[in-house]
Amino acid sequence: MDAMGTLELQWAQGYNGTSAQYINAKTLVHACGSNVKFIDTETKQETVFPTPGEGVGPLTVNSNFGVFGFSELCPQPRIFVFQYPNFLQQAVLKDEKGAQLEYLSISFSAGYHLATYSGVPDHSIAVWNWYEGTLLCSQSVSYPPPQASLTVSPTNWRQLCLLGEKHLSVWHVEQCNKTSLILSTNVNLPAEDGTLPEHENLNDAPIRRPVHITGANTEIKMTRAAIAGVVGENAENLDVGEDVKPRVKLMSQCWSPGGDIYVGCAGGQLMKIEADTQKVKILLKLEMGLLSRESSAILPQPAGSLESLHRGASLTEGIPEEPDAEESQQEVAEETKLQRGDSVFLPEGLREGSLNCITLHKNGLYAGGEDGTLRLISLASKDGHLSDVCRVSSPITSLGFSADYQHLAVGTSRGSVHIYDPSAPGSATDLLDVHFGNMVGLAPLGPGTKHCVTCREDGEVQVWSVEEPSLVTCIPIGVQATSLVCSPSTEVAAVGTKSGHVYFVDLSNLQSPRIIYRHHMHQGPVLHLMHDREGKVLVTGSDDGYVFVMDPRPSTEFKILGYIAVAGEISSVSVLNEGNSGSGVKVVVTSDPSPQTRPQAPATQLVKFDLSDAVLKDPTSVHGSTRCDFTDEGVQKQTWKLSVPCHGACLAPGGLVYALAHHNKRLQRFNLVQTKGENEENNYTLQPDEEYLSHQLPGGSVMLSTHQQWLASCSPDGRVAVRTLQQIERWSEVVAHSFATGGVGWMRISTDMQYLFTIGRKDGTLTCYKWNFSPAGKTEASEAMEFARGHNTKMHSLRRLEGASAATMPEWSMVKIVSHSDSRPDSATQWEEKLKNRKEEAVSKDEIFTTPTPTPASDATWLESKIQQAIRLESQQYSDLKKELRSQIRDMRRTIHSMMAENAERPDIEKLDRSEFNLDTAEQKRMQADADDRVAALREELEFKMLALQYLRDLIKRECWDSMKVKGRNVLAFHTNTDVSNYPLRERTKQEADEVARVTRIRKIEIAELAARKDVVEVTTKASTGPKTTQEEELLDDDEGAEGKEAPSVTGSLAEGYGGDNEYYYSQFDLHTREQKINQVVLLKDAIYRMKEAFNKQFESVAQMKQQEMVRIKERNARITKILDDLDLAEAAWQPALTIDEQPEKLLVVEDSEVQVEKYVSPEEQKVIEQQKKKEEERRLKEQGDNARERGLIDMMGGVLEVKKEDELKQDIPKPTFMADGKLETEWTEEEKKAAVDYEKKVKELAEEREKYRKNLEAELKKLQTQNAEGSASFDEALGQLFKRKVKTEMVINQEELKIVRLELLILAEEELACREEELYRLLDVKKAAKVEAAARLQEARGAVEHFREEYENIVAEDKVMDRAFKKDFADVPAHLQDPLYRAFKRRPRVQRFRTQLDPATAAANPFADRPPSARVSLHSTQSLYTALDEFDGPVNIPDGIEPYVWQRLCEARRNKVEKEQQVKQKALTLAEMNAFLQKRTEEDDRLMDDIDDLITLQNKLREDKMRWILNLEVQFLLKQGQVEVDSGPFIHDYSDSILLHRGVIEDLNSNIKTLGDAKLQIMVESKDFRKGIHQLEWERRRMQMQKSDLDTKARDIQMFRMTKDLQVYLGDEDHSAMTAHQISVLEQTIASQTKNHEKRVEEYENQLKELKRTIRRMEEQNRGLDRELEELNVSVFERKHINEVNADVRSDAAAEKRMADIVQRRKLVDLAKAQAQEVAVLRAEVERLRMRTFPALVQVEH
Repeated sequence: MDAMGTLELQWAQGYNGTSAQYINAKTLVHACGSNVKFIDTETKQETVFPTPGEGVGPLTVNSNFGVFGFSELCPQPRIFVFQYPNFLQQAVLKDEKGAQLEYLSISFSAGYHLATYSGVPDHSIAVWNWYEGTLLCSQSVSYPPPQASLTVSPTNWRQLCLLGEKHLSVWHVEQCNKTSLILSTNVNLPAEDGTLPEHENLNDAPIRRPVHITGANTEIKMTRAAIAGVVGENAENLDVGEDVKPRVKLMSQCWSPGGDIYVGCAGGQLMKIEADTQKVKILLKLEMGLLSRESSAILPQPAGSLESLHRGASLTEGIPEEPDAEESQQEVAEETKLQRGDSVFLPEGLREGSLNCITLHKNGLYAGGEDGTLRLISLASKDGHLSDVCRVSSPITSLGFSADYQHLAVGTSRGSVHIYDPSAPGSATDLLDVHFGNMVGLAPLGPGTKHCVTCREDGEVQVWSVEEPSLVTCIPIGVQATSLVCSPSTEVAAVGTKSGHVYFVDLSNLQSPRIIYRHHMHQGPVLHLMHDREGKVLVTGSDDGYVFVMDPRPSTEFKILGYIAVAGEISSVSVLNEGNSGSGVKVVVTSDPSPQTRPQAPATQLVKFDLSDAVLKDPTSVHGSTRCDFTDEGVQKQTWKLSVPCHGACLAPGGLVYALAHHNKRLQRFNLVQTKGENEENNYTLQPDEEYLSHQLPGGSVMLSTHQQWLASCSPDGRVAVRTLQQIERWSEVVAHSFATGGVGWMRISTDMQYLFTIGRKDGTLTCYKWNFSPAGKTEASEAMEFARGHNTKMHSLRRLEGASAATMPEWSMVKIVSHSDSRPDSATQWEEKLKNRKEEAVSKDEIFTTPTPTPASDATWLESKIQQAIRLESQQYSDLKKELRSQIRDMRRTIHSMMAENAERPDIEKLDRSEFNLDTAEQKRMQADADDRVAALREELEFKMLALQYLRDLIKRECWDSMKVKGRNVLAFHTNTDVSNYPLRERTKQEADEVARVTRIRKIEIAELAARKDVVEVTTKASTGPKTTQEEELLDDDEGAEGKEAPSVTGSLAEGYGGDNEYYYSQFDLHTREQKINQVVLLKDAIYRMKEAFNKQFESVAQMKQQEMVRIKERNARITKILDDLDLAEAAWQPALTIDEQPEKLLVVEDSEVQVEKYVSPEEQKVIEQQKKKEEERRLKEQGDNARERGLIDMMGGVLEVKKEDELKQDIPKPTFMADGKLETEWTEEEKKAAVDYEKKVKELAEEREKYRKNLEAELKKLQTQNAEGSASFDEALGQLFKRKVKTEMVINQEELKIVRLELLILAEEELACREEELYRLLDVKKAAKVEAAARLQEARGAVEHFREEYENIVAEDKVMDRAFKKDFADVPAHLQDPLYRAFKRRPRVQRFRTQLDPATAAANPFADRPPSARVSLHSTQSLYTALDEFDGPVNIPDGIEPYVWQRLCEARRNKVEKEQQVKQKALTLAEMNAFLQKRTEEDDRLMDDIDDLITLQNKLREDKMRWILNLEVQFLLKQGQVEVDSGPFIHDYSDSILLHRGVIEDLNSNIKTLGDAKLQIMVESKDFRKGIHQLEWERRRMQMQKSDLDTKARDIQMFRMTKDLQVYLGDEDHSAMTAHQISVLEQTIASQTKNHEKRVEEYENQLKELKRTIRRMEEQNRGLDRELEELNVSVFERKHINEVNADVRSDAAAEKRMADIVQRRKLVDLAKAQAQEVAVLRAEVERLRMRTFPALVQVEH
């Protein structure tokens, strides 16, 4: 087949939302499957470049040089760099240090460099020189992100940024001549709320509250890693859950001209990161659209100016210092808010996912995201203005500006690309809209040469033009699709869906496609749709095991001809028209009948059946039933087992089947003619007769061309192989799709065999390949095309007729289906409920019930409808028979009911069991069996649940009860609420006992060793030490007990008195080492255990005391109960009982009384119970027989062995007979009278005995009750003492546990210190290793610099030699011409600075316009220099007198000199760069040395801290309340600033204080008495002075008293009553006169009030008039003001200045007048003061 020609890529379609970038000003490039597609945005012309590698990975472009690069999708991938538009290969980048499996991101710089980031397993960043094809440097990434994007700064190729979801690192490339080094710096990401978390300094910074020892002045700072016990690289990035806030999720990035990085986050935050310092600023954060305080400082220049960014300055530069007058107040208010830390509201619109992709423009930052809105964030506006500039229909996934920044390409996840013009915001033009999604079907549209049809998985049917690669039309079917096929006989496409439907789409009119019909074929998804080449049948297959055959012609309304059943999920379907047109159709179906079918499993069974023309004309002739199922004989069905699992079987002429083997991936041929198949029960195995080389991965499909001479196969390896049946060993192959994306999903060959169409399995692309036939292959191709023309001619008339039929069919709609039923159909449950009710009603009325014929559901499958139709036909056919049977059944039911009624009236012995009337015993047995099965299943389920619960119970019992040496229980008091519990204890394990024994042995040895050493020391030091002082003896007595033991105050607990004493305890002052602390913890735990045991012993004694007391109470209660019965009292004896807390073992036993439900008794258990009852009854009857002992006891002693006194007292004295007979007393005889007297005497004596006995019983009852009360009270008192003991024991245990906790804390701290020390050693080793590497790099750099400096000096020397050799070289020139000739030699052209030749629009839009790439600058400078030299070499510049040959020599010498100068300049730049590299390496070496010194310092400091930690012990003291002189806090005392003193010191101080206090009190009493005498004398003096003053006042009043006339009259008149009456009459007249005057004044006031009201009303009228005038005046004022504002612009500035001057002058005069007025007021006051001094006022005093 390869001799026929090759397949060349014609076009490709598909876009999945990946990066779409401009490669020049108008060409857009994006990946299209395994190809790269270029689109001219102006003409929309498309160009597809078939890539040479295995698929297309990350794609990037360099618009400066017009190149694009991409990586492969395969192991050991390569990177290809091609030139556009000639597609010349510039480089193929591959190195051992490159990626091993994949590249995740690649990015071009603005020059000749390319940066890559590889995935697993290496995760490294590499920088390449793509122009030279060399790898400059590479470095692995620490803590690499699984998915990341890598970008290069457009202005500096040495700066890179790697961005992952939770990772951001900035990389810098440093060069030393040809040696490159790349270094990284990780950026500390902020939290989602915008706060920057503290970064832990592993060397110094504490993360948690420092661990300290109270009172020891010791503080040791710990890191997270040391606290967590982590050592190694993980210690550097350890995050503690409780201390870590959720970090931002990074999504997008872009560079600024100044080298800063803008980063967009998923939560809507926008960050700015300085690449040099890694400082993070939050520009925007999503808190109800708020602008953070930090971003308030980011206020750039006015719009359209990014000069500050070009200079690399911050956005705060360029702000106007003085705002406009109209905006100053608002800006000051906002500045005040920002300084306070408040937030300023942003415009609404920014939300989560809005910054998924960003790109920079001079207008600001364009951002797009999940909401499909393109936003512009103005970086130049003061308030961070945010505006929506464009809205598209799908989430935005890609943004890319053109080279001139005039257009923005917006890519979406739905497969569309829009072009947005920043100069015309508001809308975007559609460049590409292919509706992305995986394609599930592909077929050429009849006649099969102009259009092809595809279907995506979301139901989008698309029609593509073959000659012009464009989307012609599309129509959505609205459901998820699974397959597609086009009929050769009509322009109708059949689409299979996941719901089992087949939609028929009329494509005869491509401008308005429509859905014309729908069939519900399968219960599962329609996986296979296949036509024959003449369009006679359409075969469908699914996973439900049915293959349907239908007529695909619209004229028959797509009639279903029938179906066959196939076991298992169908793998492939193949249809073949063999021979002439009347030979019928052959169908081959492969499936996997295994019960555990997996997706895309290989087929192991092959089924073949034939559909002759007779069958197609009359399919009912081969139907097995009314369900339209084909019979095996009618369609000649044959079944084979495949010996090899295969994929994609294809039926070829001659009974041959081609399939792809699953195991060896070869193409195998099966001959169905030689092997006869049988039915499914006795099927034969089909063996392949030949095998051919094929694909590399299992799976795929095989198909036959229309003329049945070519065979094509595809596979997940992405390759399509085409071969002829005559030369099947040779084939032509093309890599259509990448295996990494699933390979080829499906393929089709056009009818004329000129085109090959393929679709990817998961890449969503469609490719079209065209044959480029060789001369040898044109003959066979012409035969194929001739067959295609003949076939199309034959099918043309049929296609035209069927097209007309399709045009007459109405458009299908869901409304048609719903309109068939007037109301909503009942559900299955409702239908069954109605059916049951109707049946019960018919039975109750004794009527014949007819089960209604079920109707199919509204969306039932075709097979379900056929089954329902068959049931209806069967019901109609046998309706009479069914009616007769129902009547007979009704008569039988009546007879049985009458027999049952008669049976109910019979005696029990004659009654029959109800089961005897059951006629259908088989049904009864079946129902009984079903019930038994359900009961068995339920019993089994319950048994499993019970088993699980029992296991859980046993587990809990074993852990919490059986393993306990002492079970937990309580003891309750009799009369109080006191409740005391014991300590549950486990049995000590052997390991614990061995540990205690080991520590005890160690302590014995240590104590013996200490005693021996002490003896030696005392012998040597006794002579030198004198007698101890009294204070020292007191100190020793206080520290040691009676037997030389430490006092409880020093030991810190009272364990000695509660069974926790141990002579082997360490002193708290000796716990220095870790082993000592651990041993002390073991001893303390042992003490706690012993204390609990001691308490438990006391608890057991008290518990036994209670039980004994309860036994005694029970014994007394027996007597009390007897006494109460004898006394006939209704009281009840107090009987205490043990609670469940006192008897916890009862919790494990379930009493019958606790079960509230009736116990189920099985038949076996019932038999056992009946037998036991029978035995008990026999025993009882046997005992009730002739018992001589009981009979003798009754006959001889009245049934008792002993006669009790109370029994005798209960017996009454029998009356004499005559008294009992009622004989009258007068008729008594003497004897009878005596008998009566005796009787009365006996009765009286009996009464007295009874009374005496009753009193004795009452006394005994009182005594017994008192004994019960006293005994219970005594026990309650003992229990109270035990409770107090429990409280004290608990206190002591807590003291010991506090010791244990403190010791464990100290041990943990020591472990943290050890971990920290180990980490410091590791860091030191790392730094030392880095220092070695840095020293090696430094030495290498020094050597390289020295070597290069020698080269530079040599070149400089050569340049100077060339300058000095000028005269020598031109010695033949006359002397007077050498000077102009030398001046011409030294003349150099002026090369202007390179500026990008951009039009004004591009320069205004491109943010990087002022910073061209260095490579372009260097290239331009060199070209400009040599161009200018060419101009200088022209004849016009020859000096006078110089010969042309001399000038030619001069030009050559000058050009050589210029080249040498350029080399010198280049070498000088390189040397400067190398010196900078050397300086950085030196600084790096010094920094590492400083780090090593710091680490050593930290180690020394840590050792010192550790030593202080070990020596400064934390001791627990037990002090009395009076011994604590520290004020208590809210909860506990704080002893952090306290000191511990000896008791003697405090007592001495107290005694001194008491002595001094007594002396002070004596002095104060004496002083008080003396001061008291002084105060008494002073008081006496003041009293006498006041008396004197009072007497003087009285004398003066007497002397000054005036005798008035009234007083004289009063003294002279003796009739005081007449005078009083006269005064009263005068007063009454005065009151009458005043009352009259008052009424007169009230009347006057009322008149005045009325007048005032009239005045008020008049004034109100005047005010309303004034208001109306005021409104008119306001209108006039506003008009004049408006006129004034309008005329203000035309007024001269001089007039304004004159008015301003007048206003200023008037203001000054007013101020002067005020000042003068104040001065005059002051002067007047002064004059008045002087006048008063000159002329004093004389005041007359009246007496």
